[in-house]
Amino acid sequence: MEHHLGYDEQDGPSLYYMDYLASLAKAPFAAHGYGAFLTLSILDRYYKPSVTRAEAIEILKKCLEELQKRFILNLPSFNARFIDKDGIHDVDNIPLLKAAA
Repeated sequence: MEHHLGYDEQDGPSLYYMDYLASLAKAPFAAHGYGAFLTLSILDRYYKPSVTRAEAIEILKKCLEELQKRFILNLPSFNARFIDKDGIHDVDNIPLLKAAA
């Protein structure tokens, strides 16, 4: 499974899913691996086409906090990026609630 993303002057940002047979479909959001089972429902519930960058960070925080609670492995860090007309930007320092011990 691959996700391809980019920015078009007319269509704006876009994300596409491509499977191993090269079937291509536009996707509003994506998650990879086992963690996707825990986060896609959050993305489905809270994502809307008009989401702002601040709202997207809040949705990302919900996803990461869910992974902290329910994921089998303790992953101390995550990589996240924004893609817009100005390029690809790393998202740093996302404050998360501490997982209950």
